[in-house]
Parts: sequence; C-alpha cells; structure tokens
Amino acid sequence: MSGTEIFLNALAVIGSILLLLGFYRVNTGRWTNKSFWYEMDNFIGAILIIIYQLYYHAYVSVIVNIIWGGVALIGISVFLRRLHHHRNRKKRPTA
Repeated sequence: MSGTEIFLNALAVIGSILLLLGFYRVNTGRWTNKSFWYEMDNFIGAILIIIYQLYYHAYVSVIVNIIWGGVALIGISVFLRRLHHHRNRKKRPTA
C-alpha cells in the first residue's frame, strides 16, 4: 500500500469516526441535532470520506456524501443565522 493510500484510508477512518461520534453524541443527549458541532462533525466527516471515495472512483457513494455534507452545511448556516439574529436582538435598546 502506498503512502497516498495509507493517508487516504486514514482520512476515511477519521471521517467515519466523526460521523459516528456526532450520531453517538446526539443519541446520548450530549448534543442536539441542531448543534453546531453536530453539523460540523457531519460536514467534515462527509468531506473526508468524499476525498477517499473520489480517489477510488466510488462515485455513487460520493453523491450520497455530497448530499450528506450539503445538508450539514445548511444546518451550519441555519445555526449561524440564528446566532446572528440572537446577538442582534441583544444589542437593540429596550424602550
């Protein structure tokens, strides 16, 4: 196995662990499914797995992980919008 293959296998393992850790943390109540870190686990995990899958031309799986990562990215943007909205509400003077 070449150094590149070892590196890519490591990326895929790390990506898989991130996906599973996010799932575990939500199911044990440590995070919610709306948590920023849950979405980050999903997004980064999907990206790492996509890199591995592209190298091995596993295009069907790439499509699944692009969708998975896209959904996580939407979740991250929703979280950031809520955070921005919440911070702006705090700054408004009260009458």
